[in-house]
Amino acid sequence: MFFRLLLKAIQRRKLRIALAVLAVIMGASIASTLLTISFDINDKMGRELKSYGANILLLPSEDEKFINESELYKMKTIFWRHNIIGYSPYLSDTVKIKNEEIVLSGTYLEEEIKVPGFKKTFIGERKVEEKEAVFKTGVRTIAPWWRVDGEWPSQGEALVGISAAEKLGLKQGDLFNAGFGSDNTSFKVSGILSTGGDEDGQVIVSLKDAQQFFGRQGMVDRVVVSALTKPEPEKKTDPDKLPPEEYETWYCTPYISSIMLQIEEAVPGASAKPIRQVADNEGKLLKKFEGLMFLITGIAMISASLGVSAAMTTSIFERRKEIGLMKSIGADGAQISGLFFAEALVIGVAGGAIGILIGAVLAKLVGMWVFGVSISPSLLAALISGILSVVVALLGSMMPVKRAVEIEPSIILRGD
Repeated sequence: MFFRLLLKAIQRRKLRIALAVLAVIMGASIASTLLTISFDINDKMGRELKSYGANILLLPSEDEKFINESELYKMKTIFWRHNIIGYSPYLSDTVKIKNEEIVLSGTYLEEEIKVPGFKKTFIGERKVEEKEAVFKTGVRTIAPWWRVDGEWPSQGEALVGISAAEKLGLKQGDLFNAGFGSDNTSFKVSGILSTGGDEDGQVIVSLKDAQQFFGRQGMVDRVVVSALTKPEPEKKTDPDKLPPEEYETWYCTPYISSIMLQIEEAVPGASAKPIRQVADNEGKLLKKFEGLMFLITGIAMISASLGVSAAMTTSIFERRKEIGLMKSIGADGAQISGLFFAEALVIGVAGGAIGILIGAVLAKLVGMWVFGVSISPSLLAALISGILSVVVALLGSMMPVKRAVEIEPSIILRGD
């Protein structure tokens, strides 16, 4: 009997139900779109932000002067190895060029690193085994904003920063001598470098050329690392004071602090420090973006709830005599409430299902048009959107249903 009444009520008021469903569809589609984007875009935005600078700096520990270049591949064996997008080691010193003191830095321009296969046990007795892999890295990977007027250097060639080139009177194709102590080496200018940073006043060569020139084979004095990280909690914690369970959770979360610790454990003689300006700004930007997505989602669902409320209020006003008749033959408040809440449930489920499908399509389109990436459908976003759709439909019906329960049958049936 209950379901027959529900079906007849829906059939007789198709327009009102359709309007309520439309309100839920709009809210659910916006919620599904934004939640899908929010859940999927963070990693992609993180990768994009990494193109604007490394966020971890490796320096020799207090007892060391240099870091061994041959140990750096071990960064790709840590628990969060796949979050290490790239790194570039440096070896720098002051040289004399045309009687001017200039910093000459050697680094990876574009290097292929072999990561040997390994077996390892992490916290929680988690065991992994990975085969040998080739990892491409260098400044061309982690600093794509470097602009070269000319060609990237090969062995025996150099990039001269735009400020240094002006100071030394050098241009592409020129040869120059660099003096370091009693040693002199000639380099050919392959291109003029512009970065907007310290490199504009330096000479950049390959790491191997710098190591040979300075007589420090296999050594580097710093390494810049670009890693995908998760914003740290606002409340700072000391990992050493955490109980074992909380420490394991912290260690297995890609915070910049936990990744730095794992790098220090893997690379002997290295001390990791955050490049705070990049790391902090990245975390703040991602949090603001996420907050904006949730705020718009909340507004959309509130609007949907108001739409359902308006449609249900009108429906109940039109059905006053029907409600009065039901009460006069013995229906109580719970039964009447159940009937209208069942209608709201149908509205929420129908609107939510359609809205989720529309949201998945919109998320893909927004991802391509706005962010230039493909957004993958999210089961979690669909689940949350579905639950929100049902909740807003029920919440939007509460006040109208309360009025329906308060209707006095004698007054309504008398026509007053």
